[in-house]
Amino acid sequence: MQQTVWAVDGSFFAQRVSGIQRYSLELLAALDAIAPAGLVEIVVPVGVETPVYRNIKVVPYGTRHGLAWQQLDYPRYLKRRGAKGLATCNVIPWFGFRGIAVVHDVCYRARRDFYKDSRRDRLSAAWHCLQYRRIAQKAGHIITVSEFSKAEIHKYYGVPLEKMDVVYNAWQQMQRIAPDDGVFAKHPQLQKGAYYFSMANLLKNKNFPWVLRAAKAKPDAVFAIAGGGSLAEEAARLGLADLPNVLYLGYVSDGEAKSLMAHCKAFLFPTLYEGFGIPPLEAVACGARQILVSDTPCMREVYGDCAGYIDLAANPGSVDDTTPPKDDPARLLQKYSWEKSAEKLLGILRENG
Repeated sequence: MQQTVWAVDGSFFAQRVSGIQRYSLELLAALDAIAPAGLVEIVVPVGVETPVYRNIKVVPYGTRHGLAWQQLDYPRYLKRRGAKGLATCNVIPWFGFRGIAVVHDVCYRARRDFYKDSRRDRLSAAWHCLQYRRIAQKAGHIITVSEFSKAEIHKYYGVPLEKMDVVYNAWQQMQRIAPDDGVFAKHPQLQKGAYYFSMANLLKNKNFPWVLRAAKAKPDAVFAIAGGGSLAEEAARLGLADLPNVLYLGYVSDGEAKSLMAHCKAFLFPTLYEGFGIPPLEAVACGARQILVSDTPCMREVYGDCAGYIDLAANPGSVDDTTPPKDDPARLLQKYSWEKSAEKLLGILRENG
């Protein structure tokens, strides 16, 4: 019997790398080490650069870029090649797709209240919710990144549980980053082991205001916040501007982030909604001695006894009013690996070929 060819939507190689793109990059790199030649191809728009693979073939194809390539050229390649699709970034072509899709979370559906502030937010939410529904209808199989997210997809879109599998995130990408302690020379207020660290943006699920309230409640401790955009302006809007113990670092390099994680008193992650929530795992991989995360089903699943927990319903902003970890955070590093995730993915491809 002829072997099924899986053709990956490689349009993410042209995108800025955030959590979803990182998952795709690392999972494919690990898959390349174990997949037989000819099983997997990555299809990319012409001119897009990719890593060099040993067993995975990269195929430049089509005349378009961006969403037009994804919706028109990619499904055309699937039809011409007779291949099944593997879409790893929450989006599939509206027509002409058969195969496996990865849905990282359904936040746009589960927390619609996060996306009402602007027309752009509402349009983005509408598009993603349409995509979730289309994936539920058309994908032969769905991969997601946690049992929590699997349950959410089932809850909101009725996808049978047996039609889904969980392939976790991992942390080994942090090993390739060299720490940059120069960040401490830039910011003399930071004393190793004596500050709380968080990486923030204005997405509502990240719950940036909680960190500010925690800083206000503990004026003798330094709270270092990395992230671009208008965080200070948002603090002013919330009436929490000019807290003397809050240090806005702006964008930091990967090396600086690694050093900041390694030497913080605790890494803070008071998220309101995640499909997995990888930053605390990355912090542990960098040497963070403690992670404090929100007490939600997803965080409990991912971090178990290795994290301290924030009960957001009862704790509006205090790093001291938390449930301490019961186990060493470093044990998380034994639980997750891209190699394990790639082995799981390979089995799913074979089962659905």
